[in-house]
Amino acid sequence: MNIRSVIGLLGTIALCAMSAGMACAASGDPGTGIYYSPHDLTHGPGGGGGFPSLLGWTADPQQRLCAYCHTPHHANQIKYGENEYVPLWSRAISKGEYTPYASATFSVMGGTTLASDPLIGPSRLCMSCHDGVTAVDNYYGKVDGFVKLTNYGTTYQTMPVVGNSTPVANGSMNHPIGFMMTDVIPGYPGASYADPDIWSMGVNPNFYYVGNTGNPTLSVFKRLYLGVYLTCSTCHDVHNSLNKLTDIQPSGKNMLLLGTQKNSGICVTCHT
Repeated sequence: MNIRSVIGLLGTIALCAMSAGMACAASGDPGTGIYYSPHDLTHGPGGGGGFPSLLGWTADPQQRLCAYCHTPHHANQIKYGENEYVPLWSRAISKGEYTPYASATFSVMGGTTLASDPLIGPSRLCMSCHDGVTAVDNYYGKVDGFVKLTNYGTTYQTMPVVGNSTPVANGSMNHPIGFMMTDVIPGYPGASYADPDIWSMGVNPNFYYVGNTGNPTLSVFKRLYLGVYLTCSTCHDVHNSLNKLTDIQPSGKNMLLLGTQKNSGICVTCHT
């Protein structure tokens, strides 16, 4: 085989590999990046539109993908309570009051370790879309103005933080966030309450995410805000890059989870 044939063959192989990679990315599968994931508000490269279907929402006129959350200039530096997590944020930061999770099995045992802002860290940024009130297209640089969503009960209003057809910021409806995870782990130095239903340091010292076969060293400790607080980002990867799962929930829907739904794998990452 001459050198020209070899080069041609290598080019064909490269194009096939590229096509396979693009096909994979276009599916929105876990770990394939933002495009076509639940956080792709442009519906793929070029801003094809059509996703999501929300009253008062239109695709970015400049076909930008990152702009819904981030901006390279004039970022929002507003701080809310003890929350200083503003990574070049382009959105209005939700100032809604979020009621912390409370129950007889949690508030008494771990209530003293709650942050003054239950949405500490990235959680308040998540609520910039998921509070059911702040407009999805309320971000910096949108040329035709901001539109407040009025169609409660559509896709973004029924996500886990809100949970029903009306705007609700009741943390008792969802897994608790904004508390010191390190304070409930048996065997963790200085833990004020050792919850017997949480794996101990001796048994599961790093709390590796169960089912994250493509990223087996990813641990809960690496996802705690300031190394201690459990937030939305402890369980979800908003950029759809670290959640490289083989098994997701039976419907095949990508919920940006860092652990598998199969056999409740993500739950038993922490819970016995």
